[in-house]
Amino acid sequence: MLSSSRLAKSDGCWTCRLRRKKCDKQHPTCKTCNTLEITCSYGPKPAWMDGGHQQRQKTEWLKNEIKRKATYRREKANANIKTGDLRKATHDVTDTRKFDVVFDMVMEGNLAPIETMDDVMGMTGGRTGTPTAGSGETAFTPFSLLPSRNHQWSENDCTCCIKQSPDIETDFITKYFDFVFPALFPFYRPALFETGRSWLLALLGKSKVAYHSTVGLSCYFFTMALTGADVEGEHDNCKELRWEEVEQQTNKCFESIRTDMLTLNLKSRDTEATNLERVHMMESVVQVLIFEIALGNSAPWNSHLPPAFALLDEIMTISDPSALSQAQSQSYLTTTLLSIGSPLWTRPGYGTYVWSPDQTGFRFCAGFLLFIDVIASTALRQSPKLLKYHADILTEMDDGIFAISDAEVRLSSIVGCRNWVVRSIARVAALEAWKLEQINEKRLSVVEMVGRAEGIAAELRTGILGIQNGAMESGLGMMEHRAPFDMRPNPHDSARSTIIWAHAAQLYLAVVVSGWQMSNTEVRANVTRIIELLTTVPAYQLRAFAWPLCVAGCLALGEEESFFTALVSNQGKVYTAGALDDVRQIMRRVWQRRTTLDVHTWTLASCFNVMGSPVLLA
Repeated sequence: MLSSSRLAKSDGCWTCRLRRKKCDKQHPTCKTCNTLEITCSYGPKPAWMDGGHQQRQKTEWLKNEIKRKATYRREKANANIKTGDLRKATHDVTDTRKFDVVFDMVMEGNLAPIETMDDVMGMTGGRTGTPTAGSGETAFTPFSLLPSRNHQWSENDCTCCIKQSPDIETDFITKYFDFVFPALFPFYRPALFETGRSWLLALLGKSKVAYHSTVGLSCYFFTMALTGADVEGEHDNCKELRWEEVEQQTNKCFESIRTDMLTLNLKSRDTEATNLERVHMMESVVQVLIFEIALGNSAPWNSHLPPAFALLDEIMTISDPSALSQAQSQSYLTTTLLSIGSPLWTRPGYGTYVWSPDQTGFRFCAGFLLFIDVIASTALRQSPKLLKYHADILTEMDDGIFAISDAEVRLSSIVGCRNWVVRSIARVAALEAWKLEQINEKRLSVVEMVGRAEGIAAELRTGILGIQNGAMESGLGMMEHRAPFDMRPNPHDSARSTIIWAHAAQLYLAVVVSGWQMSNTEVRANVTRIIELLTTVPAYQLRAFAWPLCVAGCLALGEEESFFTALVSNQGKVYTAGALDDVRQIMRRVWQRRTTLDVHTWTLASCFNVMGSPVLLA
């Protein structure tokens, strides 16, 4: 029960007092009530502020009213985003140095968040429930939180909560390294001789944006764990406190990203910005993207791809003549890495390095950006924007075996999918974009399309057979895991996951070439094989298969629906929040339309957009 005497001591409007929010005391309507479009009450104490039944009723009514109006507030906020400028920036940044275009978008406020966390709660079903992204509207980016040190604890606070103190920030950072990051990247397991995740620790000490988003994401996972463990609402106060902290710190994080972008842009215009400074900014934006991807469809991820792409383009553009001459004797990426700083160790005469945290962070973020770009292109029906960097950043041969001195990136060690499959998906996306263009111009040649597709299909078949034959020859199963101090190269860590992705890529190619044909023999064989492999995937890895799981699920027959439903429903809240919950909702909506959708025009991109906005399942 809320204490009226406690609330009466607060200052401001009666509505903010009831909601236990800080009020700016503006008349006739305070900023908070005006933003939420709810009644702002000043004057004599209202009858409903009785400390009892009426007060509880009014509180519930306000919560429902705020939730009901959340959709309208999101639509109004989205109207402020200049979609034309965003599309132009996305198109341009990978062709020329267009950092200023994206910078202007950020500084003009086009990437600003929705005003309060209540908008997110309207989408996710309330603070005390399970956050899910079910409405399909593009909403809000709760970048981060810092614990509020001004919070006054009372006897009503959750007894399971750690008391607020400066140490709680350290606690959430530790949770991020111990639980959150491994949950998001279960295949990222650097060996003892590698630099490991020290790049992330170094970044948090330099970037407020990365720090806030990291602590915020850790708190988000913590809240999901509380939701999963909740019994009869015993953790409601604790979850309420966590969400309030997110609300308080959101604007601070946006101020940080604007300040950082302004500083970097001013230096760029004076040609004083270093590659290292650009790397730190790019890593910060990637951390924001990681947070948005973890939240799922509730975050407008496509507004932050252009800045990330622009920064990568700036970093990869070598203008130093001496560096250009070095690039002729070593790989382009090695030259770029050396322009960032010095390696931790160098083996003279052999050209091998152990990369520094800054260099390792760039390798991780650059590889992950290429991966995001490919997956995003499947939802946007466009050719990947970073195709020109695939040859420079990704290794030609990714067999799942780590090489400590590699400059080029093996995606098998980041997302569990080997480079050749990601390249194949990129080629399919480019083929679909070409097909769409040809159809619009009324000059599609089916023979030419099939010819373009055959090379991709052959690469996928050869790759799958190569992994399967390699596993049989070695006598090792794909379930084997490497011990923390085991230095032996182990390609089996990514073998199963790569095959799952490859079968999903075959499904994607079949739909692009032949249309939405559920009874197609090739389609049915690939869906069946993915189902068989997914039964062996442990729960902690399932998030990494959001895209292939969704592809196979959307093409599932009625009798196969129960498998996919159970797969994404029988996991803990920590495992399913965000991307997997989006997968569940996408599949359900596609199944509902199965008998009415137009098989001639329906595509996988249609599935990824079925909730009203493109979903990034990376």
